[in-house]
Amino acid sequence: MNFFRLLDYYRLAKKNFFRAPQWELKLAIQILLGFLVLYFLAVFLFLGIGIYFLIKKTDPTANAILFLNQYMIYYFSADLLVRYFFQTLPVTDIKPLMTQPIQKKTIVRGVLWRSLLSVFNAFPLVILLPFCIVYSLQEGIDLSVWVWFIGILFLCIGSNFLIFLVNKSKKFTILFVGIFGICYALEKVIEFPILSFFGKGFDALYQESYWIFVPILFLVFIIRYASIYLKQQLYLDKGLGKEKGRMLGENLNVFDRWEEMGFFLKNDIRLILRNIRPRQMVLVGSLFLFYGVIFFTQEQYAEMPTILVFSGLFISGGFMLTFGQYVPAWDSEYFSFLMCQNLPYKKYLKSKLYLMMFSVVLSSILSLPYLFFGLNVMLIIWAASLFNFGFGGMITLFSGAYNTTPLKLNIKAKAFENTQNFSFTQMLFILPKLILPLVVFYVPYRFFGFNGGLTGLALTGVFGLFFQNRLLNLIVKIYRNKKHQTISAFNK
Repeated sequence: MNFFRLLDYYRLAKKNFFRAPQWELKLAIQILLGFLVLYFLAVFLFLGIGIYFLIKKTDPTANAILFLNQYMIYYFSADLLVRYFFQTLPVTDIKPLMTQPIQKKTIVRGVLWRSLLSVFNAFPLVILLPFCIVYSLQEGIDLSVWVWFIGILFLCIGSNFLIFLVNKSKKFTILFVGIFGICYALEKVIEFPILSFFGKGFDALYQESYWIFVPILFLVFIIRYASIYLKQQLYLDKGLGKEKGRMLGENLNVFDRWEEMGFFLKNDIRLILRNIRPRQMVLVGSLFLFYGVIFFTQEQYAEMPTILVFSGLFISGGFMLTFGQYVPAWDSEYFSFLMCQNLPYKKYLKSKLYLMMFSVVLSSILSLPYLFFGLNVMLIIWAASLFNFGFGGMITLFSGAYNTTPLKLNIKAKAFENTQNFSFTQMLFILPKLILPLVVFYVPYRFFGFNGGLTGLALTGVFGLFFQNRLLNLIVKIYRNKKHQTISAFNK
């Protein structure tokens, strides 16, 4: 019976897709993303087949499963974060069903069943199933291997349902990233085995098969709790009642001294505080602060200064690369109103620029713990920060002149399912934001060494600050020439 209900949900989703406006664009994007998913599935399939031989090449005497268990906690942590940011839950199509004589438990079961069709649930199968097959062929068939595989699979499915409970919780994300970051730092710096403790649990699952009941109980508990949670949310009037409370961003009088530009700055700060998608972008941008941990902790990158500069650009310019790329689309819902006011266009753009420059300064201050990796690492971050501070914001504003795709603020969109504000033009403009500073660093680096490259990067930022007014005037002219085209596009 559940299988036929799942087919009914599929038919309804199909009709909803093809009856939606701009379904042709959405179909083209889905086809493109389909090829991308197939590519990654193929890559992970080859990884699953070859991972046994990679482990044996690293340590011929090691048990491949026990070796893999040491890193399972990293896999599940990455899986949970990726699901949080990118997995779209099938809960937005159930409102029409709530007006029909259908039981709540039927709707909830349909939502839970449909979530299993997510591509993220295919990755453990694509990686671990070939690994277990290769392991059995090389080491002999062992029941404990397949008990371990089933246990890991149950935990992955449990993560799928866990996302229903934490999908709208910013506190969970901040708490999870914070705790994991602290545990990782303690393990790497003072060798306190906090994360390694979880590896012992996966070892127990492999060595003593009765531990399979732990993943089973975890899955049953999560499914049950997710079902109860969804039933509690299943009301047509859910969310209609306005919560009484203090309006965020109400007291920003400190910006009044800046007159028109202060008005725009207050508008942007309130936009971030009061709307879902801007907050998402700020959160993603803040996560780039940890980008350097990937590269600065690996010895093989120590002799690759260009890669380290690339990391420094992300650390200092995360907000610019996430929130900044949607300027001026953040104002698309009321852009016509703004353009009707007697407010200088230059100050409008300057407020956006100052907001991005402030984010670079703040990121530079928050990146001070990277001094632990040495002064050279900190010099890389400061040079990249100076480039972003003086020149990166200009590139971002220039690219925004060609961003004519409207954006809805209060929609919690997932990156790979969202077609709002999808623009290949914006994707192309990301390239000069990243490639130009690398070129600016690499050319003097080839002739004058490491310090010469950092000097060239920093001087480019100083050059941008020195000619900021002239560059901003040129960008303002482009915006004015495209003003009516942008208004027309935002009103569609």
